[in-house]
Amino acid sequence: MYQIGEFSKIAQVSGRQLRHYDQLGLLTPEYTDPDSGYRYYSARQLPRLNRILALKEMGMSLEQIGRMLDDEISPDELRGMLMMKKAQIEQMLHEELARMRYIESRIEQINAEGNMENYDIVLKSVPAKKFLAVREICPQLSAGRQLALEMHRLLPSKVGKRAMGHFTAVLYSEIFTDVDIDLEFGFQLEDDVDDDLVIELPDGASMTVTDLPAEEHMLTVTRLGNPQLGHGSYAAIGMWAEANGYEFAGNVREVFINFVQTDRIEETVTEIQYPVRPKSNLFLQLSE
Repeated sequence: MYQIGEFSKIAQVSGRQLRHYDQLGLLTPEYTDPDSGYRYYSARQLPRLNRILALKEMGMSLEQIGRMLDDEISPDELRGMLMMKKAQIEQMLHEELARMRYIESRIEQINAEGNMENYDIVLKSVPAKKFLAVREICPQLSAGRQLALEMHRLLPSKVGKRAMGHFTAVLYSEIFTDVDIDLEFGFQLEDDVDDDLVIELPDGASMTVTDLPAEEHMLTVTRLGNPQLGHGSYAAIGMWAEANGYEFAGNVREVFINFVQTDRIEETVTEIQYPVRPKSNLFLQLSE
């Protein structure tokens, strides 16, 4: 057996905690010397202590932990609870990391203060393309990305890699939103594909062949990085259009020059395409 100081070292728990657990009846010493009052613990008590610590990390009160220990929770039950808590923490860390990157991108935009030198804005014409796609209301962008990954997995065997052009998303929402997003997304087609082709997706939706119309004036900018952090590029497009007498004239497209897995999302290259038209002379006079 071990005195409390020795036991605290092998358990990596402070003596103060051990005394507190003793007072609550959660972990009483295996033996207490009646003369000296010294507490002695056994290594056989480590599994119970580990349960206490694990349940405490899950946010349970010591009173709740005591009741669970009295019910003799099994190792499998405890393992399942810990795995669930681990998944929750991982999701929270993922969300906090995404929030940090968003804040960093806004800081970069503030530092730029309207400077468009870092953005290569190009005005060009875009030809019409066949588009194998599905249109859905996505509850969040993450849901749309998951469906996009399924498309990348399914389509090569259905239409052949040669026929698959760039993955493209068309945003139909009239106002920016990060929930319930009206999206049409799929692949531009490079080879002739049957116009009646239908591809069923795991969520029950169907991809069909439509057309991406030609645009005489498409304002574009290409960016590297997480597609969800493209606000600087959108702002640059808006400043260029206003400064050069253009107005928006259609639904914005995001064309993925390369589409990467989630663990390499910062390597994504996206061309943002915004249909525009020259403003009328009357509008230009009013805005001056």
